[in-house]
Amino acid sequence: MTTEQKNHAKNLILGALVADAAALGTHWIYDQEHIKKLAPKAPEFRRPQADDYAGVPGYFAHANKPIGAQSQYGEQVLVMLRSLVANNGDYNVNHFAQQFRTHFGYGGGYVGYIDNATRQSLDNMTLAERDAMDSAKSIAFDGEASVQAFVVKKALATRTQYTGDELEQKFAEAVRIAHHDDDVVAYGLKVLAHIQTTMPRYGTDDEQFPATAKLPALIARLCTSPSTNDDQFHEQIESAITVTSTHERALSYGHVCAAMMQAAITDNSVDGILNAAMATGNDSIQAALKSALSDPARSVTDVTKEFGMACDLKYGVPSIVHNLSTSASFTAAIRNNIYAGGDSCGRAIVIGALAGAVYGIGGEHGIPESWIGKLRARSETDALIAVLLTD
Repeated sequence: MTTEQKNHAKNLILGALVADAAALGTHWIYDQEHIKKLAPKAPEFRRPQADDYAGVPGYFAHANKPIGAQSQYGEQVLVMLRSLVANNGDYNVNHFAQQFRTHFGYGGGYVGYIDNATRQSLDNMTLAERDAMDSAKSIAFDGEASVQAFVVKKALATRTQYTGDELEQKFAEAVRIAHHDDDVVAYGLKVLAHIQTTMPRYGTDDEQFPATAKLPALIARLCTSPSTNDDQFHEQIESAITVTSTHERALSYGHVCAAMMQAAITDNSVDGILNAAMATGNDSIQAALKSALSDPARSVTDVTKEFGMACDLKYGVPSIVHNLSTSASFTAAIRNNIYAGGDSCGRAIVIGALAGAVYGIGGEHGIPESWIGKLRARSETDALIAVLLTD
């Protein structure tokens, strides 16, 4: 992997976060003309305020969010980034799911709107853990109930940190600290194996943009790791998508978005990205993308209105490919996305990642450095990316 491609990977992550934060102020306003009146020249990084939503179709979801904050989509980017760094660059679905739950769940660091996929996935995580505990308790054990409960909880906790042989080793060590008993350890390993084979997917039957929000950091890492093969790439992308979203279209469009982000790093051209999308999409997706790309003279606002301004991937991805194909800079792509209205933050993660990787930072076409400077999470993001993309 070249230094240039690592820069593309870095800018993929930064572009996603910048675009999301830039769109926050008018997110979920469904009146395109109203957005244009609110900010006729520079709609980015507007502070979310209820008055902007008065009298027009929309939903004011981001009260009290300051300029430069992330939507719930951008927060997913950060959760994945933190999880990867905590695992030395390796993707561990159990760790990511636990970090997702810790961040968005009760008492977590996130304060703000919780979308349907996130809310139901959090509920499913709680139910899955409860079911795993009940199921594990069916394994024969002659000891005290308190010991049994300890072992099950320790198995659930340890599996979020380790995988493979290291998981068994660390779990056995943790059990022995409290119960230096071979029989308890042997029982614990049976419980651990049982939990590993019975824990279900966490996600819900949702086909909206939460499916793709966690992908930029994961793809940046996979594309810059020399050990990644095609099977591993597709397996990990699908695993990450299903933490929140299990709908067939979420997976289909999710893989298309992943292929575009991969091409943005490795091919780094608009044509390469669009070719990757067409090659990955099924017949229905290909037809939608061809339609979106059929008339370059049409505006992004018109194409978005035609396909739909709401949160479904089948609406937003055609808007994204048209936007990328007709915008000549990062700034233009992000402003076009904001003016298109509706779920601008959901689309922003993908269009920002693609445009960020293609156009880089600074200059006439790249991510404006002043925009990067507005990110509330700028310092943390820079530090995490530096670790993630280091050999």
